[in-house]
Amino acid sequence: MDEVRNYYDIVQFVSEYVQLKRAGRNYFGLCPFHGEKTPSFSVSPDKQIFHCFGCGEGGDVFSFIMKADNLTFPEAVTVLAKRVGISPPQAALSPAEERTQRTRERMFDAVSWAQRYYRHRLEQPGDNAAQQYLNQRGLSAEAIHRFGLGFAPDSWDSCKQFLLKKGFSEQELLDTGILTQGEKRNYDRFRKRVTFPICDRRGEIIAFGGRILGEGTPKYLNSPETPLFDKSKHLYALHLAQGAIRLYKQAVIFEGYLDVIAAHQAGITNVVASLGTSLTEAQARLLRGQAEEVVIVYDADTAGQAATWRGVQILRQAGCLVKVGRLPTGLDPDDYIRRFGGEVFRREVIGKSQLLVDYQLESLTEHFNPEKDDERIRLFAKISDVLASVENAMEREDYIEKMSARLTVPASAIREELRKKRQPFAQRKQVNQIAGVTQQIENAVDKAPLQLVALWSRFPSLQRFAVELEDDDFPVELRFLLTAAKEGEDLFSPANVLELLPAGRYRQALSRLLIDDHYKEKLAEKAVADCVRLLKIVRIACRRKELAAEMAKLDPVTSKGEIAELSRRWLELRKLEEVINNPREGGKGVG
Repeated sequence: MDEVRNYYDIVQFVSEYVQLKRAGRNYFGLCPFHGEKTPSFSVSPDKQIFHCFGCGEGGDVFSFIMKADNLTFPEAVTVLAKRVGISPPQAALSPAEERTQRTRERMFDAVSWAQRYYRHRLEQPGDNAAQQYLNQRGLSAEAIHRFGLGFAPDSWDSCKQFLLKKGFSEQELLDTGILTQGEKRNYDRFRKRVTFPICDRRGEIIAFGGRILGEGTPKYLNSPETPLFDKSKHLYALHLAQGAIRLYKQAVIFEGYLDVIAAHQAGITNVVASLGTSLTEAQARLLRGQAEEVVIVYDADTAGQAATWRGVQILRQAGCLVKVGRLPTGLDPDDYIRRFGGEVFRREVIGKSQLLVDYQLESLTEHFNPEKDDERIRLFAKISDVLASVENAMEREDYIEKMSARLTVPASAIREELRKKRQPFAQRKQVNQIAGVTQQIENAVDKAPLQLVALWSRFPSLQRFAVELEDDDFPVELRFLLTAAKEGEDLFSPANVLELLPAGRYRQALSRLLIDDHYKEKLAEKAVADCVRLLKIVRIACRRKELAAEMAKLDPVTSKGEIAELSRRWLELRKLEEVINNPREGGKGVG
């Protein structure tokens, strides 16, 4: 595993998911694991680790791909090893981990075989309704092949029978979402549909979408959520679009699968689609990590406009620079591209896309009639809400002047309304900042073992201080690292230490210390000595309290000898504590 880890430069690898910019010794970007507008995600090229100061996630290249791509540790090792042509090392797994790993492998195999089946059925000669439909939609053979389109025939169990013969059980096919459970029997989920394989960003098939042929409901059907597939965390065709998205620093998002395929076929390859009617926060973070701006182009009908309004809010909250491409009424992206061509779509829809606030204000003024008093009042209230969310003062002032002229309302009245709306927001922001500072205050005793591990990983020579500590000075989860330091084991590279720790608060806290470590060796030695001294003082103070508690339980008349011995030991510990705590002045101890 060290061979695999050492092959990767974590900055280059993470840059496939996050736009990073250098700031001092580290690189920073917007965290792919939570929504934020100010970069708090840091990557250290020296230590080959990452840490987010916002959500606390941290680790090495294995930890990153596990979190980003929803992989188990063995899968992460295998994926990274295969990318560079290294034979995947065999990780030691517990029986439970082996079962989980085997189950996921079987699920990947099942969807892979299902894809082969659907592709085979589409390629069958004769009266094939799916082929006719795709030809009518203007899709080329190359596009059909590139996107892996298939055909699920009008049969209750043809796919089921095919997969049973390949050795899969019905329960496995239910778990993978290929079958649906009925009252009397399990049957094919996709029937009489064009199938669209849904892939993760690495191109592995994890689910399917299906479009009905002819009459029937629902028009579109997706796989249910499974251990492989969470529709809120994936985007259709991201594995094909991510290269162009990074190249153009722009992502375009549609609603429909066929819209995306039509765009790619027309040469607009930085296009993806959401996997449902509503864009999610996780999908927005995927886009934000790949692009500097996101253009959302949904249908011009009422449902499409409502979805656009929801989508732009989600994208903005995730920290994206959002624009909206507007389509003529009655056309979806596929219709527009087939009628006018890809270059016209790129120029007239994407090229003339509106900034978020412009779109919101224009949509509101189209929806409400300012000539009617009641609608004018509601329009004014909604416009005030939009402008109150604009944080840049100069930008906000520009919009105030525009709306003042458009609504024939004094600009001063709009400013006064915005002042009232923004005041509670500012107060909430201040409270949140104070709470954040409070949460960052850590107990020095709890932090000391983590600080020692961080400094030992940076300066191995300082591990010599470990012999002064006892196992009880470290939390149970970290004691193996104390033992390793005492024995001089070579465990202390930052990436390796993080990988050895179980996920949770210790890994998060340690990754923060590692990424934020700017000690020179002389200062680091003093910090190590201070941490060791603190832990020794706390240990001695705890033992004195234990001795005092024992003495309190004894009878002063019948147990004079025992009390005298305990008192002697208590005084010895007290003197030792004073020497450790302040050797020059014999200062006071702890407790």
